[in-house]
Amino acid sequence: MIDRTPTFLRKLRPSLGAAGVLGLLSTLGDWIWAKFIPDGAVLPGVIHGILVFLALALILGLAAKSRTALRRLLVSLPIAGLLLAAAFYPLAHVLGYLGALVATWITMWLTLALLQRWARKDIEAVQRALLRGLLAGVASGLAFWAISGIWTNPALHDSYPLRIVYWTFAFFPGFLALLWARPVGKKEE
Repeated sequence: MIDRTPTFLRKLRPSLGAAGVLGLLSTLGDWIWAKFIPDGAVLPGVIHGILVFLALALILGLAAKSRTALRRLLVSLPIAGLLLAAAFYPLAHVLGYLGALVATWITMWLTLALLQRWARKDIEAVQRALLRGLLAGVASGLAFWAISGIWTNPALHDSYPLRIVYWTFAFFPGFLALLWARPVGKKEE
């Protein structure tokens, strides 16, 4: 069967799929957090960060279609998740809860872009990886801020199907910046 989907839409599939998987996992995390974990608990928050980054490592590693990249990401990203989750709590005292969430969210995308480049032994210039990370962070950060009502609006607290959609929306711009097919060839200047 011939795939007649326009190229543009075909290129969106990996990002939408990745965002959907993370949207589902994040909603599951929200449910576990709401039912079983007291507010402000640091250790579960750090474990949550490690698990989210482990899922990100699997997605980005599989997308790279390289065992080396997958192994590198499976080691490096959980460590990055630990560090970012641990940084969230002191940041929350300075920036407030939502400010710390947005700051760590944007930092997450910058970290993902740089570690993605390293894991793939990429020929992409560091500046371009930083630009992709910044684009992912800002675009996804705006989407993340737009969905922040899932924590601040009591009417949305138990709407888990809607949370899946919201989380997918928040992750999508970041994955688009990281997974959009880029030409491979000679080293960039």
